[in-house]
Amino acid sequence: MNIEQERGDQHEKRLSTRPKPWVSELPNEIFSLILRLVQRNGWIKPAPLPAEVTLSHVCRHWRRFALDLPSLWSVFRYDGSWTATHRERVPVERLAVYLERSKQYPLELFFGLDHFQKDHLGDWTDVLSMLQQIIPHIHRIRELHILSLEDDKVEDFLSKLVDTSAPLLETLTIRGEAAPWNMEWSPDIFLRGTPSLKYLRFDDKRFSRPPIQSIVHLRLEEIIMMDDPGLAGEFSPSMLREFLSLPYLETLSMWGTFITVPVEMVVVSMPKIEAKTLKHFRCGGGLRQLAQFFLSHVSAPSLDTLTFHSFEFVGSLPAWITTIGFPSLHTLALLCPETADAPHHIPWLWGLMTTTRNIKKLVLSLSPQDEVRAFLDTLHGLSPGHEEPPAFYATNTPWSDTMEELILDMASGDFEVGDYTRLTDCLPKLALIRTTPEMKRNIDLFADLCRQAPDLHRPGEVHCIGDLERVGHRFGRRTDQREEAPIIPLCWALGPDWIDGQCDPFHW
Repeated sequence: MNIEQERGDQHEKRLSTRPKPWVSELPNEIFSLILRLVQRNGWIKPAPLPAEVTLSHVCRHWRRFALDLPSLWSVFRYDGSWTATHRERVPVERLAVYLERSKQYPLELFFGLDHFQKDHLGDWTDVLSMLQQIIPHIHRIRELHILSLEDDKVEDFLSKLVDTSAPLLETLTIRGEAAPWNMEWSPDIFLRGTPSLKYLRFDDKRFSRPPIQSIVHLRLEEIIMMDDPGLAGEFSPSMLREFLSLPYLETLSMWGTFITVPVEMVVVSMPKIEAKTLKHFRCGGGLRQLAQFFLSHVSAPSLDTLTFHSFEFVGSLPAWITTIGFPSLHTLALLCPETADAPHHIPWLWGLMTTTRNIKKLVLSLSPQDEVRAFLDTLHGLSPGHEEPPAFYATNTPWSDTMEELILDMASGDFEVGDYTRLTDCLPKLALIRTTPEMKRNIDLFADLCRQAPDLHRPGEVHCIGDLERVGHRFGRRTDQREEAPIIPLCWALGPDWIDGQCDPFHW
């Protein structure tokens, strides 16, 4: 008898003599649900061994039950980054075991290959051997996530997905180093169809474009933007119309340099883009004029949330801006705007406020380099330093009757009592301000001054909460490493909770 067999016999003996845990008496349906919840919790705080492996070694009963539970083995995760919490040898054999034990149950597969490095735990040959195993199981994959900055290493595998169908595939992430290669949309993987595909996150590397007619949530996000955008291809502006016109699209998130909107397109009259089903739109990165184009050319009657990051206004405000509106919009996020008090910004800011007149929540993030006071003045149509046509101003802002909550992210030293009184005066329905602890101290002080000083305008009572501990995305980087809730509202239904928070450029 060899040593391995002897150890196995000893392990079986220990399992057989252990008393059954009381949870083993639960009905099978409840017991299996508990095991799946333990497994999901293990993704949040990874342990050296996957939860399903640990669960299958508690006792003989648990092992028999776990091995006969295909859903427990249908979820496979591998984080191959050298920064992973618990590194393991490239799990070629582990994946083979999962594929066998999961039987015909729909698969959820995650391969995190960013910053993978050849060492004693394996090389790219092992990685490709692992990936090749899933090809015969494409027909039962429900979720597939492949994250790799080494495009040339995984392209050979991805190319094998071209002439295939994925009838159960609902969620797909293919992310690497962006290299747009075709200005018009043309599918290049799963050419035989993905009829169930609802969620797609990609950065347009080769072999990342499936058929998208069934898409509900589309995220085109360039995680690592090219130093010279001119070196990469770009989608034609007509592609934006095609995306927004998808019949089931509810979420569109864009970050990077994929689409350049010329200034003349912003101010020229053209048929409106009808985004009838769109509920959530956000754009940022190098898409500086996309915000203007969206405001002046898109009709989205079902839009709930709107996020603009690193945007700027150029050119004249189109006369037809007053015909654009988003009647269902309740949340607007303006993050790191590159606007201040230039004359052409003022009418555009007024146009922004007019088209978003029904919002209840505003997320406002201003970087220290912004002229904060000028921005606040122009945002509310209060700047007296510019001779603008009276038509751009009104006694109250379009937000005055609706806005109830403000999430304020800015340096506390840039916000003075005069800013506070103007802000609360313009927004009489404002009931809640969420901000950082430092800013809350300032606001509480300003509120006390307004109550006590007879010569100061006394605003309405506004409740202030200082619960934003991390606001690192203001500067394009994190200020600390604590895992706090992001300031940007995650109110849309995105992908799996264990993948969506990873490398989201809007949270940097």
